[in-house]
Amino acid sequence: MGTLQRNNTQLSGKIAMNYAILRTAKLKAMGNIGGSLAHNYRTIETQNTDPNLTPKNHHTVATPEAVKQAIQNRLPEKRRSDAVLCIEYLITASPEWEGWGNDKEAEFFKRASLWLMDKHGEENIAGMSIHWDISTPHLVAYVVPIDQKGKLNCKDFLGGRAKLNKMQTDFAHTVADLGLTRGKEGSKAKHTNIKEYYHDINHARDFTIEAVSPKPEMFESKARYGEKVTAAVIEQVEPTVKAANSILADYEKARMDKSVAEGSYNTLKKRVEPYLAAIEGLNQEEIARVNEVMQIERRRIAVERGKIEKAMKVSKQGHTPFKYESVGK
Repeated sequence: MGTLQRNNTQLSGKIAMNYAILRTAKLKAMGNIGGSLAHNYRTIETQNTDPNLTPKNHHTVATPEAVKQAIQNRLPEKRRSDAVLCIEYLITASPEWEGWGNDKEAEFFKRASLWLMDKHGEENIAGMSIHWDISTPHLVAYVVPIDQKGKLNCKDFLGGRAKLNKMQTDFAHTVADLGLTRGKEGSKAKHTNIKEYYHDINHARDFTIEAVSPKPEMFESKARYGEKVTAAVIEQVEPTVKAANSILADYEKARMDKSVAEGSYNTLKKRVEPYLAAIEGLNQEEIARVNEVMQIERRRIAVERGKIEKAMKVSKQGHTPFKYESVGK
């Protein structure tokens, strides 16, 4: 299915375990959903993908807009402001699994789809995709978490470690006969969500520093050879260090930009708080009258300031000083 078949690796004479991988992400806003869909449908640049294979990706729903609309159609009108609107699932297996590229791969994704439908109900699955343009194929699904009572209730599916563990075990049992197992049950390992999973993939090739020492020449002194090794190591390592420093500088700039933005937000918030307090409880017509009065007052203050500035200019030219009363800012 457009992927290279991989063989099991052996470590210390033992066959490496191949795992069923299940990750989740809670999406609480339509903006979060839109960003995830852009990544899923490759409408934005996506790291570690092969553009030549992207057309082979399969989507049950043709466009990200259609998936978004399907999610909105399932959402109840009354819901908490901080409710999880959608669960994003990512389902795959170890890169070394011998099932990639043969009939087991198709069976794996078929069972994953049926497992999701059985868990959530087919009507609550807004869309599913299978990606073959990345090193390890995976399935992505968008699910509206409607419980058996018809309420939006993510906690019913992902609430607490016990439910997450049971979910991992249930899915692993579904594909166990395909040569896959789940991670060690009851371990203290932290659950990795989809964001962390992609971070690991996208940084798997980050910054490795290797330096090859030059061979000593005949009759070369230890001091001279030491200087040569030092120069060689610096020359080989320097590009990587510069790249790392560049990323660090970008990070520091982003951190400073964030700080400035937060400061601007807090300043603006303080400025509008009196206005918000003044219009609290008013209807639209009353708010419009308040805004009209404020506009008239602003124009009056501007006229008074103009008079004051003109009078000050005249006084500076040697005319009799003009006495005036202070005007509010």
